[in-house]
Parts: sequence; C-alpha cells; structure tokens
Amino acid sequence: MAGDEAEPQVRRRWRVKEEIPRPVANVASRVVWFLGRRCVELLLPSGQVRSSSLAVSVKPGSRAAMDAEGRVFVLENGSSAVWQVTGALELLSQGVEASRFRSSLGSRFVQCGDQLLVTGTPGPGAHTPWLFDLQSRTWQRLPDAPHAILSSAVVCSDEVTIIGGWSKMRSCHGFTQRLNLRAGGWQVLGDQVPWRRPGAACSWGAGALLALGWMECEGRVGADGFRLLRRNGAAQRAQSSSSRLVALQPSASGAGGLRVQEVAELPHADSFESLGQIFPSKLGVVCLGRDHVQIFGATGRTWQSWQSWPLPQELARDESNSWVKHCGSWAVAFEDL
Repeated sequence: MAGDEAEPQVRRRWRVKEEIPRPVANVASRVVWFLGRRCVELLLPSGQVRSSSLAVSVKPGSRAAMDAEGRVFVLENGSSAVWQVTGALELLSQGVEASRFRSSLGSRFVQCGDQLLVTGTPGPGAHTPWLFDLQSRTWQRLPDAPHAILSSAVVCSDEVTIIGGWSKMRSCHGFTQRLNLRAGGWQVLGDQVPWRRPGAACSWGAGALLALGWMECEGRVGADGFRLLRRNGAAQRAQSSSSRLVALQPSASGAGGLRVQEVAELPHADSFESLGQIFPSKLGVVCLGRDHVQIFGATGRTWQSWQSWPLPQELARDESNSWVKHCGSWAVAFEDL
C-alpha cells in the first residue's frame, strides 16, 4: 500500500562451502590388472576401482605375480623376459635370459619363495617348468613333468604341486604332480581330479584349495554320486554348468595319497582358464575368474557366505584379438594389505 514502508532489503552473503573429504575406502586387499600403459585396481572389500598410467607398455597376454613386499613382476608373453613394475618397468632378465623359452597364454607364473616359477611353454615345452632366481636374475630349467603342465593350477611352498594340465598331444588331464626342488624328482599323487577345463589353486593348511571352472557335472566333487557330463562348450551357462571350490588333502593312509573333497559351489559359474587365480587372504579365499571376483569367507575352520563383484568395467577397453581375450589379455596380481 502507498502508506506502507518498504521492507528493508536483506543482503545475502555467499561463502564457499568447505569440501567434505571422501571417506577412506575400507581396504584389506587389492587386485591389480596391467595391459598396455594402463593399470586398474579393485580395492576389497569396498569394491572401489582406481586407474593409473604406466610409463612402459605391458604386452597383451603377459602374466604377473606379486611378492609379500608388494613388488609386482611381469612375464612378457612370447618370451622369457621378466619385468619389475615400479611405476615404470625394469627389465630383470638381461641378454640371453630374456629368450630362454617362449612363454604362452597357458603358462602359469607364480611366486615361489624368493624365486619365480613358470609352468610349461608351447610345443615340446608343455612338460617343462622354469625357475627364475631374483638374486642372480637367471633362469633354471627344471626336470620335465610326467604329464603336461600347460594351463595347470600351481601351489608353491617347499615343494611345487601342479594340478591338471593340457597339451596339444594329450588334451586335458587331472593328475596331481609334485616336484621336490632340492631332490629334483617328480611324484604323481593319487587319483585324477575332474579336469575338463583349467582351474586355479592356492595353498591352504596342509593341502590346497582348487577352483574348477565351468564344470558340467552332477553331484559333489569327491562324493560317490558325482559324475561328469558330456562337455558342451556352447552351453557353459546351462543349469548343469557350475564352478566348484575343492580341497585337496593328504589321504589318511598317507603314502602319497590324495583326498579330494568339495568345499562349496561358487555363486557365479566362471572360467579360471589361464588368467584365473585364487589366493588365501584375510578376507577368505579370493577367486579371480574371467567375469567375477568372488570371496569365500572363513573364520577359523568355519566357512561363511560368499561375496562377489563383477570385474571393473575399465577392463573391457581391450584391443587384443579374440583368442588372447579368451585366454586372458590382462596381467593380474593380488596383494593382502
């Protein structure tokens, strides 16, 4: 109204809102992938993904291993060249040591004490393991295994235990073979485990845990009613396909026997061929497949429920050919923090 006094104007003062710091992710372990100049990390159990760049390119199909100090070693696909990843790449195998053999997509590369072990190389080398000494930076050829060890599962302690394997001459087999590194002799243990496709293994107590991928079967592994079904690669996602976590323990009778017993069925059927690995960790048993990361938690001797994550979307950016992608183009390593 005309006689009313005008309302006083209120001056608004703006101030910059202080940025609230993001909470630090709960990190107990991490999975690290390398390809080209890219590094992708998955932090567990938060599921947070981080990406970074490398100074030098990692060749598709290379394999990686990480020691207890967090040092990452990469075996270059197609050669015996070993690199250490330290932000940049440092070549450890100089001169002739970089061409002792030709590694392949089916070569397993694992930490073995203060050495690095490679299981099998293409062609005549399908039975031949190699050991790389980090002090002398030289390769040593080990005795040939009785059965092929390409695309096998490997456990290293005082002895090397290799489960299953494959070669063009033999196809897949399920023998468990053990090599005494000091005595140099091989021992074939017990009966075969069901081995239609390559799996992955880790040490667990007095024995080992084995992840079997894409099993077409009925019943529980190790039980009387267990039987393998006819393999059908076109029906991997059928109801009969599954992945199993299996324990391998010394038999009660001793004398080199082996007892095979299923622990659990993985919630997601997955492939552990070539790239797939499993690791004991403070979170439980970490199973790294081609499509998922699945963890089976354990408290003492009591098994708990599964946790699972899909692989980071960043891994889909891959210009490798279809066969390399199938067998695993990324080099992958795991670390308990």
